[in-house]
Amino acid sequence: MALNYYSLTAATRKEIQVELIPFEGQIPDDLYGHVLFNSMVGTISSNGTPIPEYLKDGSLNPEYGSMIFNGDGMVLRFDFDEAGKVKLKTGILRTPCYFADEATQLGTNFRNKNPEYYFYSAGIARNGILIGSRNQLNTAFTPFKFPGDKNTRLTANFDAGRPFEIDPVSLSVKTPIGACQEWRQEFPQLTGVESVFELVQTSAHPSFDPVTKEFFTVCFTKNFDNLFFDDLLKGVKSLDDLEQRFKNIIENDLKLLADLLKDYNLDLPKLISLLVAFFESEKKGVHNNSLQSFTEDNLKDLIDSVTTNPPFKDENSVTLLKWNGVKNEPLKQWKVVDSKTGKNIEIIQTMHQTNFSKDYILLVDTSLKFALDMLFTRPKEKDPLWKLLRIILSRKMMPVTPYYIIKRADLNPNSDTVKAIQAQFPIETVHFSIDYQNPNNTITVHTAHNAASCVAEWVRPSDHLAYSFGTPVAKNTIGIMTTGEMDLGRVGKFVINGETGEIQEPESKFLMDKGFDGTSFKDLKGHTWAVGLNTFRDIISPDKPVDKINQIFWQSYGLDKRFLTEYVFDLYFTYKNRIIPVEDLMNYYKEGIPFCLFRQDTHTMKIEDYYVFKMNQNFRSMQFMPRKAHSTKGNNPNPELDGYIFCTMINGIEDIDHDQDQYSREIWIFDAANLKNGPVCNDAANLKNGPVCKLSHPDMIYSFTIHSAWIEDCASSELGYYIPVKEDYDEVISNFKDLNHKKIIQSLMDTVYLNFPPKPVNH
Repeated sequence: MALNYYSLTAATRKEIQVELIPFEGQIPDDLYGHVLFNSMVGTISSNGTPIPEYLKDGSLNPEYGSMIFNGDGMVLRFDFDEAGKVKLKTGILRTPCYFADEATQLGTNFRNKNPEYYFYSAGIARNGILIGSRNQLNTAFTPFKFPGDKNTRLTANFDAGRPFEIDPVSLSVKTPIGACQEWRQEFPQLTGVESVFELVQTSAHPSFDPVTKEFFTVCFTKNFDNLFFDDLLKGVKSLDDLEQRFKNIIENDLKLLADLLKDYNLDLPKLISLLVAFFESEKKGVHNNSLQSFTEDNLKDLIDSVTTNPPFKDENSVTLLKWNGVKNEPLKQWKVVDSKTGKNIEIIQTMHQTNFSKDYILLVDTSLKFALDMLFTRPKEKDPLWKLLRIILSRKMMPVTPYYIIKRADLNPNSDTVKAIQAQFPIETVHFSIDYQNPNNTITVHTAHNAASCVAEWVRPSDHLAYSFGTPVAKNTIGIMTTGEMDLGRVGKFVINGETGEIQEPESKFLMDKGFDGTSFKDLKGHTWAVGLNTFRDIISPDKPVDKINQIFWQSYGLDKRFLTEYVFDLYFTYKNRIIPVEDLMNYYKEGIPFCLFRQDTHTMKIEDYYVFKMNQNFRSMQFMPRKAHSTKGNNPNPELDGYIFCTMINGIEDIDHDQDQYSREIWIFDAANLKNGPVCNDAANLKNGPVCKLSHPDMIYSFTIHSAWIEDCASSELGYYIPVKEDYDEVISNFKDLNHKKIIQSLMDTVYLNFPPKPVNH
């Protein structure tokens, strides 16, 4: 078949049901079950990606340059019900806020009557000043089975919103997990406006224990300093303090700031006035350049509001939530406190993942940062002043990872608090897996370390490339996650004392590999440059735990000069955990290191098998699939290798120094036991390198896929647990004090409710 080609960041919102077409190799006849990938397909306003720079009327598109992760979740479900066939069904996850977004688009009756009520995208988030925050459900899944469930059930998850149960057949949203009142919002009264769609910070990876049938997740909040201004305003109590803080910033980056000050003919007080204008305009939703109208009096107001009367009086807190799926039974909640001090534990970054062993729950302050500069709208960023503000308001990831151990035996149903032991990994961590068994109170944690790779950053329109300072980024890369790693990634194994939190040596080890010797890139081997996603057999099974994880398959992004920006280069130039000199690193970038799929043996802590892609073959996501029972093809005594690795790919031509923007969407299937050598067969002459099969379809168009799941069955389940959408949000609206605002929001929500039944409907 002839492949179809699209832009690197192209994604369609069209929902499809198609049969994929193999164009190389053969589809294994022992595939079974269903693989699901979560992806994002742009917003209702953008109608997919890439987001155009200009609107139809020729004006600048205010959403241009936003991260492509900022989009509605679309599920890609691949079915293997018929031998020798792979079918694909896709579906957008339409939450209540989705329908509110739809109802407030330009040209709708509601928007015509209420022009200030709408959602807009800015950077990583999609918010409505007068409505609230979008829950886009575009990140991960959690399969589960409560007692009595005949079929596998699923939640779709997002870092900034409640998880929702979805129907695996129709790919539609069924019910939120927990009512609005059971979740603590992050921004109470930040804008002075009551929100119907409140932002909650949680985990994109809730945990389900298939043994105890318990579903755990978290809800956490940050105080004002921690949330936005930890590095800028903490400890500031006067105008002199703030002036000194800016002087320190100027001294740290004198040349850049001096040039900016010269361009604007600014002295420090004038600079401060303009900074104040930024804070005020963002707070009020004002998007214009009339910043000079503000005075230093605003600065004093800002200092007073932040230090003595913050916009919201919130606290640092973490709440552990347990859901048992029982009808009309609320989530059980425990506030997590430090075992030594009794004070609330504090999350500096995010809680992207949760995980557990037989006797312990591990909560982690993951290296997925949040900073105020990530909410900038793109057109402003071209202005030098906004570039300055981005530098001042940005944050680095912490070079360590705090973690908190909760004894599951301490989860007293009659208590509302639980103690946690605090410790830390010596390097930043996003994802981790845990052996279910914890003999002698030892917890074995398998970790991914994206060393100086800022996964929350993305390529922005005003960015320039680090390998060639002053060179603008390519337009077709705008919006893509900045995978420009500033050091060699690592894979870790930590053995932790569950009673003390201490890391035990020498059992704890790192795996790191450049993939080559010296400076020669010939015969590139398996490597750990920019370690990303992983998979293994039963990684998130609803039926059985993995007592001891022995084999893990990993994704490494390699080094691609298109995605390392000057901004990220500057952030991590002085990286604390550096093992590769920056000069060597930049030479590697100029040469280029492609993606890699490799298998780690957790006992030897070595790369035992690998496949290295070609440059510009972009390996997006992967999922382990077990072989069908009694298959004659496997003949592998190790069940952890008896299956396939199912991968999503976006492939361009090998040369990336060209102006073409043509990329195919492909599915590659690898034999898990033979990544390098292809299909298992007795004829050595017919062994081929790499995947056993490649498939595609012209209607399969995704820009990025993230987390995945494999489930054995795909069937609708009866819902005993159900949160009626109307009752849920009417409860929120009933507490509004602004009567006119309340009336407008109620009229909006009445249109939303038409899309949700008052009682559960089983498909």
